[in-house]
Amino acid sequence: MSGQHLDKSDLTGRVAIVTGAARGIGRATATAFAQSRADLALIDVDAGALEQVAGELKATGVRAEPFVADLARVSEIRTVFARIWDSYGRFDALANVAAIYPVAPVLEVTEEHWDAIHSLDLRGVFFCCQEALRKMFEQGSGAIVNVSSGSAYRAVQPNASAYSAAKGGIVGMSRSLALEGARHGVRVNVVAPGYTESDGIKAVVSEEDRAAHGAMLVPGRLIQPEEVAEAIVFLCSDAASGMNGSSLHVTGGDYMP
Repeated sequence: MSGQHLDKSDLTGRVAIVTGAARGIGRATATAFAQSRADLALIDVDAGALEQVAGELKATGVRAEPFVADLARVSEIRTVFARIWDSYGRFDALANVAAIYPVAPVLEVTEEHWDAIHSLDLRGVFFCCQEALRKMFEQGSGAIVNVSSGSAYRAVQPNASAYSAAKGGIVGMSRSLALEGARHGVRVNVVAPGYTESDGIKAVVSEEDRAAHGAMLVPGRLIQPEEVAEAIVFLCSDAASGMNGSSLHVTGGDYMP
């Protein structure tokens, strides 16, 4: 209405699903959604850590329920999304954050290594999208953000060929889903973080190398999970209503397309 400012970042009354919500970028994303007053369905395989996050967010006054599932298993994806639908009755936003980040030199990549990464980082993301889109298409609304990586666009780190392939697949898949979703009022976008100060990076990159890389970025440090989370929540909000099939690069200047 004239003379009134509509806060397009306010997600009160909307249901946001966050995968990988127990730690890192997923946890930061859940917190950012809570700050925008969304109701939260939190998915992770780590039941204990997930319960803790849900409890902390409930204490802020939002609805936040934990749903334990292994998203590398399609049967569990279908089951957990059905449970969330039964509990909430709508899907307004989905942030696909869950991923693993094992590394191996190309000559040491086994079928098991490849399949472990792709079953969660790519296949799992697709089938989470599929289950969310079943309901979003019926609603005629919704927004999905799939988390890719700077590794999809440039060789950030050696020994990450399987991971890079999965994250590159997310970009192409998301653009295709964005075309299909547009006919149903649903937007699909990508956030591609650079080196982020998260458990995944800490497990495979030394503190010295992280500090050296961060020193080259515009902030003079690595990207923080909260900075990636803000981009995800923005793309799920009405403030990003004109964005579909886009990729936001949260890299601190490490990658400039």
